Amino acid sequence: MTKEVKQYVERCDQCQRIKNRAEMPVGKLRPNQVPERPWQHILVDFITKLPIFKGHDSILVVYDRFSKMSHFVAMTEKTTAEELARLFRDYVWKLHGLLESVILDRGLQFAARLTRELNKMLGIETKLSMAYHP
Repeated sequence: MTKEVKQYVERCDQCQRIKNRAEMPVGKLRPNQVPERPWQHILVDFITKLPIFKGHDSILVVYDRFSKMSHFVAMTEKTTAEELARLFRDYVWKLHGLLESVILDRGLQFAARLTRELNKMLGIETKLSMAYHP
């Protein structure tokens, strides 16, 4: 595409309105489920880049959306999904049991590895379907 054509398309209101976008459509926003009891729906976040103290430089924050109770677990920034699953089992699951949903700001692959490791530790057999998942 020549420079003149590119400039014309960038300035053309109609071209910008009907232009195909490279990113996937995100779909409609859905609100989070409203918890009905404690430790049903939680948020998980990480505080990283802290000064090293006793070999730890990060904090795992697990927050219950119903009771507003939180757990803070010292960890390192290089913690693997398996190690994180162990921390989750030892500091959250043993106290509160199985959850219905977890909101995690890490990528899908990390969340999948964490779930797989946690299921393995708890003796839950994971069976995947062959259905199409966009």
